Amino acid sequence: MKSKAKIKQAVILAGGRGERLRPLTDDLPKPLAPINGIPFLDYLMESIIQVGIKRILILLGYRSDMIIDRYRQPFYNNEVQIEFSVGRLEDQTGTRLLNAYELLDKTFLLLYGDNYWPIEWDNIIALYKRKNAKVMTTVFSNRTGTGEYGKQNNIKVGADGFVEYYDKSRQSKNLNGVDIGYFIVTKNILKPQRKENISFEEDILPELISQRQLTAYITDTQYYYITNIESLKTFEVYAKQNDIQTLTQRDKIELF
Repeated sequence: MKSKAKIKQAVILAGGRGERLRPLTDDLPKPLAPINGIPFLDYLMESIIQVGIKRILILLGYRSDMIIDRYRQPFYNNEVQIEFSVGRLEDQTGTRLLNAYELLDKTFLLLYGDNYWPIEWDNIIALYKRKNAKVMTTVFSNRTGTGEYGKQNNIKVGADGFVEYYDKSRQSKNLNGVDIGYFIVTKNILKPQRKENISFEEDILPELISQRQLTAYITDTQYYYITNIESLKTFEVYAKQNDIQTLTQRDKIELF
């Protein structure tokens, strides 16, 4: 669904090694994992463009050359601008953002490069404006137990819509959803002077939670992920059954 939101930039975290998708990722970066013969990233980028965002920044690490080679060509008759920030393989998600600090808009959409969700954009923007928080994440309610780790959750959202706890280990009590990314981020929460290798999820989010600056949009709409071969196959079926469009289908670009 399209929106007249002021957010004009999407930033995709796409630098990880993709260990659980080996041997597929021995020679291929995870975001390029083929879904019905088309790279996953094509699906993700098309979904971003369809909500009206036409500037995309990809944060790279592992096999960055393959992603750059594929997406440095013009798309949508040059209407879509794709940029790249290349870091080290060992860089964590927070460090990848800090490395790209000068390329970031004041407010941007931040996504994981291995999750796909039918974006409920107008609802997200409306809630973000009402909450007046610096960062908002999207949380899958997981009432069906169909999250990445089954019934296990990793986040607790309070009745007021603010995040109370984030637990990547999924061991805490009273967790009530799964963080699927699709963050709206205010750039000024980032501290470019930080030199340590930091995680967005484990270092930056807890700081925001303690300041009551992390709110959540909760959705019942199923999300998809490509963390292993089984989940990749599940997304393949979903994409085919629902005729999900992709960036390069439209521009008729060959796979590799």
